[in-house]
Order: sequence, then structure tokens, then C-alpha cells
Amino acid sequence: MLTPAAAIASVFRKYADFTGRAPRSEYWWFALLLWVFFGALSLLQLIPTGIDRNGYPSHNFEIVYMLVAPIVAIGVLLPSIAVLVRRLHDANFSGWFALLGLIPGVGAIILLVFTLLPSNAAGARFDVTRQPKAPGLSFQGSGLR
Repeated sequence: MLTPAAAIASVFRKYADFTGRAPRSEYWWFALLLWVFFGALSLLQLIPTGIDRNGYPSHNFEIVYMLVAPIVAIGVLLPSIAVLVRRLHDANFSGWFALLGLIPGVGAIILLVFTLLPSNAAGARFDVTRQPKAPGLSFQGSGLR
């Protein structure tokens, strides 16, 4: 089991790596970080910063939310998908199952169940280091680059 700091560091170290596997702790610590960050950012916009000229409370942090949230969301989109694919590999599912999330309602529930499943030893088939190279696929000396 990874510590929170190790799990988050691992996700960002493998920013766009869709190969291999990710244990439950790596996936869920990263998910918790995202939930806490965006939750805190959402709560920040509720803080009144004064009274506007009409007598209503002004929420100037809404501008911060509108600027920061999309930038961070775009920045963590690729590692979020990558860690989901690696988590599916760890549970011995193809990474293409991540597309189930596109099905409204039921897709997210299916992915939730898949990410909660324990590691499966058969998922080692997705480890790149354990797969031998196929003979005859080398382009060395053939002039192809």
C-alpha cells in the first residue's frame, strides 16, 4: 500500500503512461486529492468578500474559481485517465473499459465497481517489463526507420 505522497508522486511521474498497473491505493489517493482540491476551490467561491453597490454580498473568489478550476482540470485530465487505465489493468481489465465512463449514469457506477476490485495476479499480463519482444519484429539493418 502506497502512502498518499508516494501515490500522488507516482501518478505525476507516470503522467501519460497507460501501460502497467496501478494499485488501489495509488488510484484512490489521487482521486481523494482531486476531490479535496476541487471541493476546497468550490467552497472558496462561497466566501463573501464584501458588499456590492446594490447591497448584496460580493463573491470575488468566483473569478478565481473560474480561472483556476479549468486550468487545473485540463492539467490533470491526462494523468487521471492514465491512472484509471492502469487501475483497470491491475484488476485484469482492458484499459478500453475506461470508455464505459461515457455511458450516462451506469458507466460511472461500473467504473466505480471496477476500481474498487482488489488486484488480480492475472493483471500482470499488462506489465510491459514482463512481456518478451516478439521475434522477427526488429527493423535493425532493414533500412526502415
